[in-house]
Amino acid sequence: MSKHLEIERQAAAWLARKDGDHWSAADQAQLDRWLALATAHRVAYLRLAAAWSKTDSLAAGATAPAAAPARPDRALPRFSQWRIAAAVLVTVGAAAGWSAMRSPPPEVRYETQLGAHQTYALKDGSKLTLNTATLLRARVSRGARTVWLDKGEAYFDIAHDTAHPFVVIAGANTITVLGTRFTVRREAGGTEVAVVDGRVRVENGQMPSQPPVILVKHQKVLATPEAMRKSEESEGAIDRQLSWREGKLVFDQVTLDAAASEFNRYNKKKLVLADADAARLKIGGRFDVDNIEGFAHLLQRGFGLDVRETNDAITIASRRPPAARRAGTTHPHRD
Repeated sequence: MSKHLEIERQAAAWLARKDGDHWSAADQAQLDRWLALATAHRVAYLRLAAAWSKTDSLAAGATAPAAAPARPDRALPRFSQWRIAAAVLVTVGAAAGWSAMRSPPPEVRYETQLGAHQTYALKDGSKLTLNTATLLRARVSRGARTVWLDKGEAYFDIAHDTAHPFVVIAGANTITVLGTRFTVRREAGGTEVAVVDGRVRVENGQMPSQPPVILVKHQKVLATPEAMRKSEESEGAIDRQLSWREGKLVFDQVTLDAAASEFNRYNKKKLVLADADAARLKIGGRFDVDNIEGFAHLLQRGFGLDVRETNDAITIASRRPPAARRAGTTHPHRD
């Protein structure tokens, strides 16, 4: 049984229990915990509950399968097993429902290499753009929309569908939307979500007691195992963050340390900062993501930094080492 079908089965079982004669406050607390475990649980439960009203017409003409005689002291619950199955069928599309349940949307894998970015169209009309070295998996159809961002960064332009939320799972974090534009970036330190337009709900699975964070236009959150750090961003800041979609990096008085980290995401040759003074230097400008040598050349000419290049790294220091001055060593990019 697929994970999707197992969740549907569990949701139906909860509905059947709740419809019985012995539902208690303790049972409700258990259901609440199950619903809080995952967005997929809540979506399945609400879908089945809403479908209940649609099963009345099925009940009039349906014939229940042969069964043992009913107990005289208790009527058959109205959420009997055959009606649970009917509700499941209604939620996935009546006559085609069982086929859809048995064959959930195939998983499609999208991946970009170092330094690349690529845009893809999904079956529901949504579009996603993957940044450098990104891996994303998707199961998207008219009735279910879930993707897994395994690594890297992606920009999402989601087709609006009130009945079917679009869910992005990034590690322990779950991002749920109906129709909006936003970006998700996974790094070792946490998952960052920034909203370009619309409304986004972010849940941190590593902090189950933390209420979900709701983001609207020009808001951002960084979800870590310890906190959910939400911030307001200017339109310019969001545009700079998304400049990679045009193959650019745009800096506005950021530290050289931060700029080097961004360049290193896109290039095999890495920028290495030799000292704290160089790391703290503030810079700005617009650069091609793959022009790491040109960036180093600018640092040398414009800021007088010491630049030394090897096959796999460019080392940048705030001053030229004394030994090099005595030896009369030349810089690779100095005219």
